[in-house]
Amino acid sequence: MTDVTSPTALAGEPGPVSSQDRIQALDVIRGVALCGILLMNIVGFGLPLAYEDPTVAGGADGSNLAVWWMNVLFFEGTMRTLFSMLFGAGVVLLTARAEQRGAGIGAADIFVRRNAWLVAFGVVHAYLLLWLGDILFTYGIVGLFLFAFRKLPSRERPV
Repeated sequence: MTDVTSPTALAGEPGPVSSQDRIQALDVIRGVALCGILLMNIVGFGLPLAYEDPTVAGGADGSNLAVWWMNVLFFEGTMRTLFSMLFGAGVVLLTARAEQRGAGIGAADIFVRRNAWLVAFGVVHAYLLLWLGDILFTYGIVGLFLFAFRKLPSRERPV
């Protein structure tokens, strides 16, 4: 059996990215985004109604209110947007690397299976763990549609 993480792996054989081929900056940014999303979700886990309105659960004064506002201002949209951009970058990187290895239609197969797992985890979280705020289902479904658009050129904006 060939080790797909080694440089001598077969060119057409799909496999995980070796540690030397990983883009460490993306991994760090992904970790920061996940920690920010965790900060957002902590409120939703503990006090679902307080996610939008901190006065619902009481204690919406002083440091409690200040922390809630900091969470809304610095993490609410920022971390979800950052994580979504990283998801799109992952779509491009996964498919481009698979195609460079000569995977051909196998790149689509890997991509569809990966997104099917996201959908499955999203369903489990929503219906077994009763966490309706989970975004994995949405990422999985949208990701399936993104495959068709992965090679579109970027559009430059005038400065």
